Amino acid sequence: MSSSSHSVHGSIPREPEETDSDSQEMLNSIVTMLGRRLTVYTSLYQTALAERLGLGMVDVKALELVIEFEPITTGQLACLAGISSGGTTAVIDRLEATGFVVRDKQPLDRRIVVIRPVREKCAEIERHMRAVAEDVAHIGARYERDQLSAVHGFLAQCVHALKTEALGMLGEGGNAPNLEGRRHPGDDKRRN
Repeated sequence: MSSSSHSVHGSIPREPEETDSDSQEMLNSIVTMLGRRLTVYTSLYQTALAERLGLGMVDVKALELVIEFEPITTGQLACLAGISSGGTTAVIDRLEATGFVVRDKQPLDRRIVVIRPVREKCAEIERHMRAVAEDVAHIGARYERDQLSAVHGFLAQCVHALKTEALGMLGEGGNAPNLEGRRHPGDDKRRN
C-alpha cells in the first residue's frame, strides 16, 4: 500500500520480540498472496466467469460492483468501474437484458435511479464458485473456531484497508463515490 495508507490506518504495532525472521517471512508471503496472487487469480476467474456467462469482462466487473455495493447509482458504478457514463449505461443495458440487474428508483429521492442485482440470476455466479467454496470449507474445517475467528478478523481488516485505500485514491481525484459504511448484504450473517 502507499505511504498514504499508513497515515489513514496507522502503523501496525509490533513488539521487537514478536518480529522474528520466520514471522517476517510469513508476513511477507501473506502480503504477496493478498496483494498480487489474489489479484491475478481473481482476474483469471473473472475471465473464465465472463466466458461461462456469455458476458464481457467489463460487464462481469460491473456486475460484481453492483452486487458488492447494492444499491448503486449509475454515476457511482461509472466511477468504480472506470468507464464513461455512456459506457456505463450500455453495460447496465446489457446486464438488464440478460436478467442480472434491474433499474429501480431510490426510495428517498425518486429522481435517482439505482441499480440492483437480481438475486435469482446472480445465484448463477455463486454456482460457478461452488467448487472453490467447497474447497475453502474443507480447508476451514481443519481449524479450530478461535483460529477461524482470527483469520476472519485478519481478512476483514485487510479488505477494509484495501477498500479505504482504493476509495481514498479515487477521492484524491475528486471521483470517489460515497460508499462508506456499505457492506456486502451477507456481512451481518457472517459476524461472530
